Amino acid sequence: MRIHHLRIQAFGPFAGSEHIDFDELAEGGLFLLDGPTGAGKSSILDAICYALYGTLPGSRTGSRQIRSDHAPADLAPEVLCELTIGDRRFEVTRSPAWMRPSKRGKNKTTEQKASSLLREFTPDGWKELSTRNDEVGHVLGSLLGLDREQFTKVVMLPQGGFADFLRAKAKDREDLLANLFDTSDYARIEEEFSLRLSEERKKTESLEARLSASEEAIHAEARTFLAGREPLREPGEQEEAVLASPDDYFADYRARIGQIHRLAEAEAQRLRTQRTRTGDHARALEERRRVFARLGELQTLQSRYGQGHGAAVSASSKLEKDAQAVAVRAYLAQANGARAALQQSTFDWEQQQLWLSQAVSMACEPDASGLDRLRQESTDVAEELAIAKSALAEEKRRVSLAKDVSKAEQDAATHEKARDQAEVEVAQLKTEREKLESEDLDQAGAGENLQRAKERQQLAETQIAHALTRDDLEKKVLAAREHSIAQELKIVDAEKSLLALRTEQLGQSALRLAAALEEGQPCLVCGSAEHPAPAQADADAALIDDQQIQISEELVASARAEGQKAAQARDTLAAKLETAQVSAGEQSVAQLREELGSAQLQLELARKQQAEISARVAKLDQLRARIEQRTARAAQATLEHSTARNNAQSLAAQLEQLDAKLEELRAGKESLSEQVRGLQGKSEGLAASVQALRQLLEARQALNEAESAWDRERREAGFETIGDFEAAVLEGEERERLKQLQRADADLASAIATLEKSEDCRAARDLEVKGVQAPNDDEILQSRALAAAAEEQYEAAREQLVLAATCLERHEESVGQLQRLRADAGPVIEAYRRLRGLAEVIRGGGENLYKMTLSTYVLAARLEEVAIAATERLDAMSGGRYSLHHDDSKQGNSKSGLGLRVLDSWTGKYRETQTLSGGETFMASLALALGLADVISHHSGAVDMQTLFVDEGFGSLDAETLEEVMQALENLRAGGRTIGLVSHVAEMKQRITNRVSVLKTQHGSTIQRDSLLGTGQ
Repeated sequence: MRIHHLRIQAFGPFAGSEHIDFDELAEGGLFLLDGPTGAGKSSILDAICYALYGTLPGSRTGSRQIRSDHAPADLAPEVLCELTIGDRRFEVTRSPAWMRPSKRGKNKTTEQKASSLLREFTPDGWKELSTRNDEVGHVLGSLLGLDREQFTKVVMLPQGGFADFLRAKAKDREDLLANLFDTSDYARIEEEFSLRLSEERKKTESLEARLSASEEAIHAEARTFLAGREPLREPGEQEEAVLASPDDYFADYRARIGQIHRLAEAEAQRLRTQRTRTGDHARALEERRRVFARLGELQTLQSRYGQGHGAAVSASSKLEKDAQAVAVRAYLAQANGARAALQQSTFDWEQQQLWLSQAVSMACEPDASGLDRLRQESTDVAEELAIAKSALAEEKRRVSLAKDVSKAEQDAATHEKARDQAEVEVAQLKTEREKLESEDLDQAGAGENLQRAKERQQLAETQIAHALTRDDLEKKVLAAREHSIAQELKIVDAEKSLLALRTEQLGQSALRLAAALEEGQPCLVCGSAEHPAPAQADADAALIDDQQIQISEELVASARAEGQKAAQARDTLAAKLETAQVSAGEQSVAQLREELGSAQLQLELARKQQAEISARVAKLDQLRARIEQRTARAAQATLEHSTARNNAQSLAAQLEQLDAKLEELRAGKESLSEQVRGLQGKSEGLAASVQALRQLLEARQALNEAESAWDRERREAGFETIGDFEAAVLEGEERERLKQLQRADADLASAIATLEKSEDCRAARDLEVKGVQAPNDDEILQSRALAAAAEEQYEAAREQLVLAATCLERHEESVGQLQRLRADAGPVIEAYRRLRGLAEVIRGGGENLYKMTLSTYVLAARLEEVAIAATERLDAMSGGRYSLHHDDSKQGNSKSGLGLRVLDSWTGKYRETQTLSGGETFMASLALALGLADVISHHSGAVDMQTLFVDEGFGSLDAETLEEVMQALENLRAGGRTIGLVSHVAEMKQRITNRVSVLKTQHGSTIQRDSLLGTGQ
């Protein structure tokens, strides 16, 4: 990068427009940037940094006090820098935010936003690239390959800052190097290793806990099982041996559990044989007692059968006779029932004979011919009754029909009246409708009038509000202007006081320097240790110190802040007033209120007109709807009248026809109802007589048939007389007793036959033949007790066998699971151990004897490169005496790797950097700054810096050393570099005639080139 031109306007201490032609300065190679303290030398470097990055360097980053306080109020602050990056030429112009005078009135200001412009020179001329503040900095920073912090260290070499770095502790060096060299990737690696280590630690701890729990569970389960089951050790026998590993313990447990399992299996087999033997013996005794019990049961049944068999045979005979009598008893009941039915039928017929003689004067014999005669008479009367009932229905219909005729005539009259009334109402409504249609019905026009009236009222109300605001703001603006003028006067007074103090302090500069001189110590200006004629002050003279200046500056800043607040308040009120004046117009509040009253009256009239028209329209719509309803009602009434009239005529014709028919049916009788009632009674009586005679004849025949069947069935059953029959029939209780006796005899015979054929009885008889008797109760109880005891012993042994087998199986399964878990956990635990070792090294622990983290290690490598690059410069400056070396020696338990030492070739020994003298420190610091700039450029991929600045420190060098330093700086010019030395040392002015001087005045600073004042190009 090479800077060609720089123009500064209203920036920092520069009140006007100043220009520096770096191409002209480059012809001489080295140039001096001199001027008194506070004149603005660093502001030139600030302007370059601001042009490129949009911010000030170092501690001044973010400051808004960029515009010169000495500049005219309407002069915009601006920095223009023309430079070449690589083979591309750019022009960047930046203007920070500032308060410019407002065009709306006197002493008004408004904030002007910050602006930027980046242009590139092409064969077609200057081409605009960007006007965005952030984008301009991003483009230039990307091309340079440096951020703002790196740029200030590479191009603007602050020798004093690197002197501090040279003498700093390792921790402070690390902070500075971390700002210059990006080690964020390595920091993320450290963080990633830490996170991964934490995750793997959790996994490993979980696996180790599971392994330990599994081992403890195997130990506990095996020891619990073995306790109390192993044979007791003999006195003096060795206790359980201490084994080398858990696997040895597990193998020992398996052998001991296996031994117990084998012993339990043998014991169970022995007890199983014993259980079988005792069980078989007990079951044999039980079986022998059972078969003898069956034989005794047979003998008991045979005795009972012999005693009751005769009575059972007699009972069977009686039950057989009873069954025969019961079989024919139904015929006797049937004959008795037929006899009772005949008696009832005879009584009923006698009653009907009495009715026949009294009602119809008819006598009839109780035989078949009499029945036929009664049936014929009943049929004739029924036919006559049907004819009479038919005539009676027609007579009833005649009454209903007459009512229908009367109602139809009334309906016709009602519908005719409704028709006439509806036609009259329709005529009246049409007349009223025509009257309404002739009046004003324009709703749309009324709505428009109302809307215009509302808008006029709202406009008047809004104008009144704006007018009130306008009048109030006029008063407030006047007061704000007076307050602002008062604050401006205070600012002028404070600035005059500050200027007087600064002028007086400037006149006392020599006295202040003289007061700071110490015998044997170098002068801060010339560096000489001798002070032959220091300035002398009057006895009563009071020196102006920096605290007084600071207090005065604070008063000026406070006055300016108050003035700025007052100006902002004044401008804000003025802007509001201007808006209110535009909105309110020229009329007064009283005029606007009169106009509001007129608008309100017009609005009221418009509302009234709209309401009247709306009422007319609504009434007209109602009339039209009523006309439609009444017209439809009249049409409906006409239709209904015609229908009712036709219906009445039809019904009258039907009534006339029915009257003629009824006259014919009456045949001269007055009432058909009486005729029907008489025929109805006669018909019912004849029907009852027919039924009574028919039932009498049927009862006689049924009785004859029942008595014949009874005699026949009784004789066939063996009962010649009724007495024989009655003697054979048994009472219910006696019959049931005999049946039970018969069933018991049969059951005993069946049971005896079954037992005689059974194997149990034959076996018992065989045992008796052999002389074997049934076992007694004591033998049975003893065999049962022996069998039960053998069963219990076997079950206990079998339970122990199952427990041993289960324990052995579970032990082998648990050991297998543990082996699989170890196999799965082994790689995880090993990986964690490797990761832990590596993470410890990366964060400066473990085998890392230097206690360096990964980021520190990278910075140490960079520092080593910086030391090598700096040694090339320091060797030339010190005449080959000094060289800088990276020191990575151990520092006890502290972090190592960021140390610096100086090798003195005259003594061949290393020296600490704190032991260097002032001049030696300056050379080492300058060499370190230059070396650091080279390394930063190399690692950031930055372009070659053709324009460099070296700041301060030359006053501490003797003539010989200064000559060597100047020679080293001359070497930096190789390749066409331009080197600017920032200093106020007088001897530097004599050595370097190619210079730019910054002159300080009470009206602001200016830049002078070769004693010529810059023209602000």
